[in-house]
Amino acid sequence: MDNGTKLQKNRIFIVLLLVIAILAAWNLRLFWIQVAASRSLTERRIDLVENSVIQRAQGLVLDSGRGDFADRNGVPLTGTAQKVLIVFPIHEEETADTSNAMDRVASIVNAPLSAWQSFVRQLKGPAIWSVSGRPVPLTDAQAAKIEALGLKSVRAMTFKQRYAKRQPASQVLGFIGQNPERITRQFTDQFHKGELQLTSKIGNAGLEKTFEPWLQGIGPSSVSVFTDGLKRPLPGLDTRQIAPSNPYYPLKVVTTLDSGIQQQVERTLERLHVTEGAVVVLDIRNGDTIAMAGTPAFQPEHVDLARGNWSNKALKAVAPGSIFKTVTAAAALEEKAIKADETFECTGALGKYGFTCWKKEGHGMLTLEEGFAQSCNIVFAKVAQRLGGDKLEAYAHRLGLEMPIGWSGDVPHRKGFRQWDAEEQGQIYAAASDKSDEGALVQTAIGQRDVLMTPLQAANLVVTLYNQGKVASPRIVREIRFRNDRLYQSFPPHELEQAAKPIKPATAKRLLGWMAETVEHGTGKALRSAKWSLAGKSGTAQVKLKNGRPGENHWFIGYGPAEQPRYAAAVLVQNVPEGGSHKAIPLFKEVMNILADRSEK
Repeated sequence: MDNGTKLQKNRIFIVLLLVIAILAAWNLRLFWIQVAASRSLTERRIDLVENSVIQRAQGLVLDSGRGDFADRNGVPLTGTAQKVLIVFPIHEEETADTSNAMDRVASIVNAPLSAWQSFVRQLKGPAIWSVSGRPVPLTDAQAAKIEALGLKSVRAMTFKQRYAKRQPASQVLGFIGQNPERITRQFTDQFHKGELQLTSKIGNAGLEKTFEPWLQGIGPSSVSVFTDGLKRPLPGLDTRQIAPSNPYYPLKVVTTLDSGIQQQVERTLERLHVTEGAVVVLDIRNGDTIAMAGTPAFQPEHVDLARGNWSNKALKAVAPGSIFKTVTAAAALEEKAIKADETFECTGALGKYGFTCWKKEGHGMLTLEEGFAQSCNIVFAKVAQRLGGDKLEAYAHRLGLEMPIGWSGDVPHRKGFRQWDAEEQGQIYAAASDKSDEGALVQTAIGQRDVLMTPLQAANLVVTLYNQGKVASPRIVREIRFRNDRLYQSFPPHELEQAAKPIKPATAKRLLGWMAETVEHGTGKALRSAKWSLAGKSGTAQVKLKNGRPGENHWFIGYGPAEQPRYAAAVLVQNVPEGGSHKAIPLFKEVMNILADRSEK
């Protein structure tokens, strides 16, 4: 090997050593900064580790990126965008102008100066000026005045509030919250990909839960401020907004609800002091849910799981009482268990089983039609004796009872998807009941004993009669749309697949006529003063209250206007002390008056 080659190799070796030395020095420097920098490294004695954490903490989420709900007309039900005052914990340059400007902010937002100063002093990160835990919305004029101050520590920015202070349809929509167990069980892939963390908020009830896969966004929008160790904004980095740039996401879930009707119904429940109950309003043509409200009230931002008011009352099965006579009447007509114009005698008691009529002195001689209008227990007990328990249960199935009826079906990537969360199926007989027991039979015929029905099923029973016995499967969501409003997924209306063959159209039409007679001459006469001509069936179920005393469930189901029906409705006032006036009839009247007024607009 000649001297030239040796010299060249030596030079390469020396260069490599220098490169290694530089890299080693660089790594040592990084190690020193990241691990050993708990000591002061600057003349101002700034701890870099501590302050790197401080810088990362100076962020505030303005929009979670979660998809929102809208009503049938596109009116937002969640995700109201509003201007708010955001305060950053940074030090302004001390001048007379900045000092006075901070006090002027309090005046602009109409805040007590002492409360404002206390709020600013206690800040550890960016925060929204709030009262009673809720952000205070700014007017355009207030926002302009705040921005004109030129302060770096206060900004008027757009914030998306998911739930309103009085959230419409709160029990239908449900709520979001942390649920680590469900994330690992139901969203395993997203958890492993890092798209969801154990602390992520997901839907835990209502539509928030059932539509969770579509509501998950692609990331939040946030604002951050970068400061040095003295909480002074770094030049060029002071305030930055970060938001996903995607024209398609998040998605929007379009419900079948009418927000105007929904809010009026909720206010009516409150005004009539209904402490426990539900209202369901359906489009009588296809079963779409126009309004669904329940009490006691529920605020999605303050969930008390033990209290249970977050649960959707309209989907919970309770004793229906005499509205179930609609099923018994349908069975009697279909099976020809009665003769034309046949009459039954009501003396106030059946004479066995301790079975009595609500009218103690009796109704006298009644046809089945008259017995329906007067809600005579004795007539329906005698009819049930001819039918038997198996027939009653079979016709309940044919009318869409004793099964979940809410919209379900196969959608892309999700077979057997159900729109409704925790819908109960109700029952006619309990599992251990003897259907041949005549004492149980006569109680079942009037909607007592083991019979349970949800308000949604009760309202849909009226829809079924209007649609000639065909059982609809009520929707609560019509479609899902992209952010740019293009259609993503639709949920077409359809009939209930599980229901047996429908009753005859003639039978359904006859029962609708009997409902009109109930208002004209029967137990619903108080409805004759309503703005529309109405038709329906009342019900009073005997129940036990929590204190062990006897109570009642008050029901009314029906439709309006009677001549050209547009809406079917069911109202329930639950757990009323025994013996009081019927609470459901005035509630039904108020609900139908709301619909009449809205139809005129």
